[in-house]
Amino acid sequence: MLGLLLLRSHAIPAGWDKAAHFCTFALITALLWHGTAGRAPLVVLGAVVAFGALDEVHQSFMPGRTAELFDFFADAAAAAAVCGLLSIRRKQPCVELSRPSPAATSSRS
Repeated sequence: MLGLLLLRSHAIPAGWDKAAHFCTFALITALLWHGTAGRAPLVVLGAVVAFGALDEVHQSFMPGRTAELFDFFADAAAAAAVCGLLSIRRKQPCVELSRPSPAATSSRS
């Protein structure tokens, strides 16, 4: 994002703005993944995709800016790619899909 702010006064060549979106949202996804210790990949994926959608909606209200569907696709693709790659590296199940063990749900007498 900092790079995009610095380049704000310079036009990004056609096509390269999608690469900037992809890289930025890949970094956001990786940071959220690290922040959750990789235990909630579906939540991270959903949060980043929602953030990308809100970013595009926000741009539609900014003077001189337009919302682009392909920018959103680049954002969502980055989130999916990073979550997919990091999920492959994991060795433990994610929180969303794990079931409590019978011992954890039984009460002690």
